[in-house]
Amino acid sequence: MHSPRECQANKSSTVRQLMRVFDDLETKPLATPEEAWKIARLLNYRHIGGTVVAVAQDIETRDILMVGYMDPVAVVLTLTTGLAHYYSTSRNRIWLKGETSGHFQIVKEFRTDCDRDAVLLKVVQIGVACHLGTRSCFESPNSFRIRL
Repeated sequence: MHSPRECQANKSSTVRQLMRVFDDLETKPLATPEEAWKIARLLNYRHIGGTVVAVAQDIETRDILMVGYMDPVAVVLTLTTGLAHYYSTSRNRIWLKGETSGHFQIVKEFRTDCDRDAVLLKVVQIGVACHLGTRSCFESPNSFRIRL
């Protein structure tokens, strides 16, 4: 068991490490906080837990990398940081893609569908997108494909 001092030192080390990663990623905000909240209010949060569906697509290859959910705060964080944030419907919390793995998604474009209940994030993927270790969640050993 770690002492409170050791836990704080580990936390500080992790924060410093994340700060260095963010500096290296050269992310740029897509909107100011005020603009981001205006955009977030335009969306139709009608899916699980008051969310929109979020599809991450590789900006270069156009491959679909993953599908997640975003609540209004995740939308604002994504737009103001330039890094993809999602809302976990199972854990009921916002998470930064890459916060534990280092496999961040740098958002280059944010689009909505015609109903504004789904968003498309065109991203530069750092590392792999799938938690199972594949570049795309649609290439994992658990996924399958049917073709005609």
